[in-house]
Order: sequence, then C-alpha cells, then structure tokens
Amino acid sequence: MKITNLIPKEEILSITGDSDKSIIDCTSKYQNAHEDSMLFLLPGVNFDTKELIPKFLASRAKIIVTESKSDILKFDIKNKTIVEVKSSRLAYAYALSRTSDVCLDRLKFIGVTGTNGKTSTATMIAHILEYAGKNVAFIGTGKMTYKDKSYTTDNYSMTTPDPEILYPTLSKMQNDGCEIIVMEASSHALELEKLSPIKFDIGIFTGLSHEHLDFHKTMEKYFISKEKLIKKSDAAIINIDDSWGKKLYEKYKEKSTGIGVVWRSDVSAYEIVDMSLYGIAYILRGNNFLTRIKLPLPGLYNVYNSMMAFEAAYKMNVSPKIIKEAFLTLNKIEGRCEIINSSITVIIDYAHTPKALENLLDMININKKSRQSVTLVFGCGGNRDAEKRPQMAEIAEKYADRIIVTNDNPRTENEANIFSDIISGF
Repeated sequence: MKITNLIPKEEILSITGDSDKSIIDCTSKYQNAHEDSMLFLLPGVNFDTKELIPKFLASRAKIIVTESKSDILKFDIKNKTIVEVKSSRLAYAYALSRTSDVCLDRLKFIGVTGTNGKTSTATMIAHILEYAGKNVAFIGTGKMTYKDKSYTTDNYSMTTPDPEILYPTLSKMQNDGCEIIVMEASSHALELEKLSPIKFDIGIFTGLSHEHLDFHKTMEKYFISKEKLIKKSDAAIINIDDSWGKKLYEKYKEKSTGIGVVWRSDVSAYEIVDMSLYGIAYILRGNNFLTRIKLPLPGLYNVYNSMMAFEAAYKMNVSPKIIKEAFLTLNKIEGRCEIINSSITVIIDYAHTPKALENLLDMININKKSRQSVTLVFGCGGNRDAEKRPQMAEIAEKYADRIIVTNDNPRTENEANIFSDIISGF
C-alpha cells in the first residue's frame, strides 16, 4: 500500500522523499520497524518526543510520519521519507485500520462514554443484542469478546484498546462473523484519536464526575474529550439528569434522545421500586412505549444504565418484549456490584471514582439490615488523578464502619505516597 492509501489526504501536510514506496505494516515502536514499515512518531504524553528522533532515524524504517518535520530535518535524514501530518495519532489510527484489513463500513458501532456506568451499560446492551440473536461483540475494560471467544491477552487491562490492538481485533471479530461492536470509549482514547476512523451508529453519554484530571487538567477539557463521541455518532443517548449531559443534549438535540429520572426527558422512569441488593423495578416511558422493567441488579444508577441500554437496543430494532426478557436473564455484571453470599455478604465493585464509591456505599447502607456493619476494602491506582484520593477516604469514613486501605495497582508510583494521599482525607 502507498502512503496516501493509508493516511487521509487531507491530513497530509507534506512528503519529503519517495512518496511511492510500498508499505506492509505500521508501528509506533522503532524497535519493531523494518524496511517496509511506516513508523509513526507520536507526541509524548509523559516524555519528550524529540528525544526519540535519533532512534527513529537509526531504525530500519524508510518512512517516518511526524507532526514536527522541522525537528527531524535538523538531523541527517539519509534515505528516509518524512511525512508531515496534522495529527500523527489520528494518522496512526487510520493507517492501522487500513493495514488490519477490517471493513469498518460493514460493522455497526455502539459507543458508551462517561465517568461511571460505561461497563455496566455496554454489558447490558451487548447482552440484550445477543439475546435477540444478533452477532455482537463487546470491547471494554479488560475484556474483548465475541460470543464464547476471548480476544484479550493476559496483560490487557485498558478500557479502550490502543490502535495496534483495536483494529487487528476488529478484523478478527469481523472474520469470525461479528456484525455489531459494543464498546466503551474512554476519554483518553477519544482525546488521543484512537477511534478516529470509526463512525458510531449510536453514542451514549452516561454522565461526568471527577476523574482523570491528571491527564485532562480541567473538567471542561475532560468534557470536550467525551463530547467527541457524540459528535461522531449518527444518534446519541444522553443522561440529562447529569449537568454535563444536559449541556450536551442541548447542543446535539436534533440527533439525541434524553434519558432522565429527575428531569422531564424523551425517555423517563417512574415508580422505581428498590428490591434491596437483588434488583430494581420501574415503569419506563418512551415516545413509542410504556412498559414495566424488572432488573436483577441493584441501585438507582442501574436504572439509568438500563434505560440507556433499553433505548440503544430499541434503536437497533429489538422489541421491548425481547429487551425485558433479556434483562431478566442478566444475573450479574462482573466486578459491578457483584454479590457473593456466604456467612457474610461480600460485594465486589470496581468503584474507582468518588461518585461511584458514594453511590455504592449509599445503596448498601440503605439496604443493609440494622444488625449488619459495613467493612470497606479499597485503594487508589498509581500515576493517576491524586486529587480524588482524599475525597474517596472522606466518603469511606462517612459510610463504612471499618475501612482497610490497601494496594490497587501502584504502577510506577511509590505505594507509601498513595496511602498517604488517601489517609489525609480521614
């Protein structure tokens, strides 16, 4: 393939050298490049990209793609072809989608973004569509599956895969007969253009709360990253009880369906019945339906998640009757208020933000018996938003009778510093 077959022409600013050279594959790792590779110099998030230039020029790759041609031209480029683009991350995603032999136009995509509820909502959608007989795959936190087949490796833990994982996986799923992809779209993936080649049929916004400000710096910038999914979707489903969601709904009203419990919306829930830790029931009203929903999953937040899942499945031409039946067969979502009954009740939940932790503990306290106490075991990941750590401690202290602060993937950060940050909130 040629350069202009792999990168959208409007993204290319200039080509210095041989523009007709054939390309077999693409990579961002200079160690993996060979003579027929297109090597992408991606802008650094936690490092100075300029430091990599000598290593890129010393690699076997004959073609280097960069946003900063002027920096490379300060060196001896020898027989290299230098392609200058507007965004090397966007160009990288497109190039990988095209060398991976996946036909994106033949797949339907449903994307779910938001601080909390992505996994639960996406899991519900995939479950309903599979129950309805659709050929649907799930791509989300630590998991990429189609029917009974897993495409994940042992060390995969991301919410949205990097392009070098995502597009080859989509190609495999398509070859295996998949027709619909339900995926979580993280703010990092959207900001770093990992999903640029994908046109989403439905984009879902669950809401926004404090998270990832180490990366985005401000809530406004965090919101702008999430907005990218709605912008690139043919139709949108938005939680308008969330203040950021309401703002998003007003901006994209023509293609959006508003979901709400508090505010009057396109799809609303009434007469919510709390069945303790074992489920919820409510009446769901949409423009073309009025029906009673019973869900064997607890918590008000699952009212919102199930409403968005219902609307997404309905837009994919699944009948309300089938959706209701599918909900009843959804016994648990792994790591999401997952209940283990023994002499004590154990609940496993990936509540890694202040809002998610408070929602979970509030629900538990409302539903626990008077003689029961709550012991909370939690920690915070390393090299991530440190501001939330004392906030989560404050919430833990408010709702739990006993608290055990423990390790949670410190990455390269000193564990003692993480513990200190958390404990400062007590």
